[in-house]
Amino acid sequence: MTAISINLADLEYRLNPWPTYEVLRDQAPVHHVPDGTADGEDIYVISRYADVSNTLRDKKTFSNQVITDERFNVPVLVNRDAPEHTRLRKNANRAFNAKLVRNLGSWVQSVIDEVMAEALAADRVEWVEAFTTTLPLRVVSDMLGIPRDRKDDFRRWTQAVMDMFAVAAGIDPDEVPGFLEDLLEFGNYMGELAQERKGKPNRGDILGALVEEHEAGQLSQDELTIMAWSFIAAGYETTMNLLGGGLQMLLTDPALAKRLTAEPDRTEDFIEEYLRVYSPIQWTLRRPTEDTELHGVVIPKGALVHVVIGAANRDPRRFSEPDVFDIDRPNKTDHLAFGAGPHFCPGSALARLLAGLAFRAYYAQLHRLSLDPEDPPRLRTQQGAYGLARMSLLVSH
Repeated sequence: MTAISINLADLEYRLNPWPTYEVLRDQAPVHHVPDGTADGEDIYVISRYADVSNTLRDKKTFSNQVITDERFNVPVLVNRDAPEHTRLRKNANRAFNAKLVRNLGSWVQSVIDEVMAEALAADRVEWVEAFTTTLPLRVVSDMLGIPRDRKDDFRRWTQAVMDMFAVAAGIDPDEVPGFLEDLLEFGNYMGELAQERKGKPNRGDILGALVEEHEAGQLSQDELTIMAWSFIAAGYETTMNLLGGGLQMLLTDPALAKRLTAEPDRTEDFIEEYLRVYSPIQWTLRRPTEDTELHGVVIPKGALVHVVIGAANRDPRRFSEPDVFDIDRPNKTDHLAFGAGPHFCPGSALARLLAGLAFRAYYAQLHRLSLDPEDPPRLRTQQGAYGLARMSLLVSH
């Protein structure tokens, strides 16, 4: 039997969690980590697919109100339960509805073309910065009505949202200094933008929809800001990691690249299998509303639970040969990369649209791109995320 050791500060666990996930699923599907957080709170880790899926869907037993430190209890949508979450989620669905996303296709394509041309202008490009970060930031900031000359601020605000979740999960806040001030700054800025838009025609973007809801009395000013925070969390992190890691796979697997270039209609299958195998968000958090027993382990009421999506998506109890990347896998869409239940990611439709169009744009450029042997790709070390921090490419002209 292999000893199980989980240390959230451990770099190896962040960069290569798969061996640990296998041991967890097989030996300790509910694993107790005493003093697992930076402030000494215990953690309970859930890793099997069935348990992760049930936990995400069971809003009665598992609360999404996970941040207990009032210093960091910023009112984002994913940190709220019913009935507040239910009401706000309905507003989110109206602001981010499927029809709006479908109508964005031609505009998103124009943004992709613009960012792609900028990224490929030089002979060497750091792709994470030039494309996979810039593209979703530009799309989401445009949809929120944030001027492009504030892109550096928006990037800082976006990172602050993700840092907040890492702090909620138990990392030392000193690892991400200033994130709370950045969050509050973003909230104040969105309030100013919304104030400027009141009484003016809706431009057809998310901010316009939120302002309409505010003017109709369905959202308070604070709730409008909550929604803006939530759209950042929904529309950025998953897409960024998917676009970078997916391109790396195409550049290192010529057979797969050739197949997708010849059969672009299989792009969505590729995206879903990538989300399963390399879940950009590796885990989320819950707290039980009562003492809850699972696999013989009692999880105390209010304890911090790590719901490990990345482990669930490689569970052989659900997926045959789960570590094998197979776009023909019949049940690949069973993955939990966007969550499940009432907190299923509201930005999933936009993420899929953006990724589908971006990968199709990649195919025409693959013959020009290669990994820079002098600067190999590097993974991110941020808690709970999986994706590239850096990928240098050589571009032929």
